[in-house]
Amino acid sequence: MGRALRQHRNDSRNGERVPLRVRLFVTTLDGSPAAPLAHCTNIGLGGLRISAAVGPKPGTPVRIEVRLPTERVFTSRGHVAWSKQTLHPSLFGPPRGRDDDAVFGIAFDGNSPSDLLPIARLFAARDQERARARRMRRLRGHSIHA
Repeated sequence: MGRALRQHRNDSRNGERVPLRVRLFVTTLDGSPAAPLAHCTNIGLGGLRISAAVGPKPGTPVRIEVRLPTERVFTSRGHVAWSKQTLHPSLFGPPRGRDDDAVFGIAFDGNSPSDLLPIARLFAARDQERARARRMRRLRGHSIHA
């Protein structure tokens, strides 16, 4: 069952993701906070996944602001695509106000390709790091001095 659920989630995703754990601001369009203690867990060209103390309902229009590892601040409008509230296994009771009580996804709305360029650069940096790791694995075990 877990495998089928995982496969379904991958099929419903809109593109590839880059793991990214940074704090971010999620507000409604009128500027009021929508998700306290929010942090991003991964990001892609279509949206991002957020863990927070409280999650907004699906369909809620939001504005996000996240500082990427390149120190550039990425802002976008979007909507909550999905949301789930977690239960703590110790008591199976109500959420306790921690930053992992809710998990939800935000789909970006109306961004141009140039707006998404900072996120595309994250993919390029990840691909460069993977290529570097492959080169290092090939060199492992070989003498540096020929």
